[in-house]
Amino acid sequence: MTITPRLTTENLDYVFSIAGRIISESSDRLPASNGEAYSARLLLNELRNYCDETSEETFTTHLKVGTYLLKILCILLIISAVIFKIAETNGYVAPVCICTVLSILIFSVFSYKFFFDGKGLDMFFPKRMSVNIFAKRFAHSQPQNRVVLVARADAPKRQRFFLFKTNLTTVLLALCVLGNSFTFCSCIMYLFAGAPENNGTFSFLSSVSLLFSVIYLLSALLVNPFKAASGLSSSIIPAATLVAIMKQMHENNFRYNQTEFCCLIVGSEYSNHAGAYAFASKYKRIFRDMPTVFIPLEELTTSRHLAIFFKDGSGNEGSNDTANIVSDACESLSIKAHKESTIVGTSSFTPFTVHHFASCSLGTSKKHINKCFSLKDTLSNVSRKTIFDAANILMETTNYYDNSRLI
Repeated sequence: MTITPRLTTENLDYVFSIAGRIISESSDRLPASNGEAYSARLLLNELRNYCDETSEETFTTHLKVGTYLLKILCILLIISAVIFKIAETNGYVAPVCICTVLSILIFSVFSYKFFFDGKGLDMFFPKRMSVNIFAKRFAHSQPQNRVVLVARADAPKRQRFFLFKTNLTTVLLALCVLGNSFTFCSCIMYLFAGAPENNGTFSFLSSVSLLFSVIYLLSALLVNPFKAASGLSSSIIPAATLVAIMKQMHENNFRYNQTEFCCLIVGSEYSNHAGAYAFASKYKRIFRDMPTVFIPLEELTTSRHLAIFFKDGSGNEGSNDTANIVSDACESLSIKAHKESTIVGTSSFTPFTVHHFASCSLGTSKKHINKCFSLKDTLSNVSRKTIFDAANILMETTNYYDNSRLI
């Protein structure tokens, strides 16, 4: 096995330097915003110093589709619960039929957009241009593999009433689905019972359905569509870490023997992985020249609970072989990282998997992410060991791929 460089103390400091510049110069980095573009180009200018080729690639995305669509669905859930309560009190049939159909429609749209990244509804929302940054270091000889490390340039939208963990979002969404299912089942039972007026059982069911409106309202107000969180642990630190890896390679004059080593900084990742989908769609034919692996770097908060993600909540599976190689690299470095599935929705590796690339993600376990939307997500709270471990895992994983072609 080739001995790969390890991230030095100086380049750990470099990660913090880059992160500090991004925070101070482009704090508001919503998808497709000027702040996102500024941070992406700042990273591009750094990568130009350490890579053989760099490029800036624009693409079109639709702004705030997920945020506004979720708010619309929550409002419809409230309307559905109110209609059901009024209809049950007066013994109406037609409004309950409307509630039943509305429940099916809400669940279908929610699943289509948030579990499967559906794009059919995007056309109803405004367009903006965003940018991807792509850089590569050539192999020492004729390349036989390509490894692409991925991070993001934008930041998540701010949560208005953050409590303790980002799991609050998952809990609220799960309760919304539960409430919608409860209303649907109650409506079906009410119709089969002959739409009785002021029946005690259905009065109770409609009241419980109406109580879920509190959850729907909290979900609608949770995300602020106009302000971004810092995104430090979820985008700035991962992106700066990838640049530091390229800098380390350059300073050591190191190249993998037969592996083209690439860095991709995607834009509008928090707009349903728009940048990743745009890049994967464009390069699915261009990258047929050799086996290509994508490894996105997820949120980094603690190295004690690193995880390898290769399944998402929509049923998409990443590459189990890639996950095993990352796991082997972790073991060789004596770093613990277990395999984990994303519980809800899609993951950072999903756009590449959908376009038939081998891919899995590396980052902090979803059970231990608690900084992304928190006021504690500051540079002073960033773990140097987390950055050091993540960088070395990515370089060692690439080393495994490089040597697999030499056996």
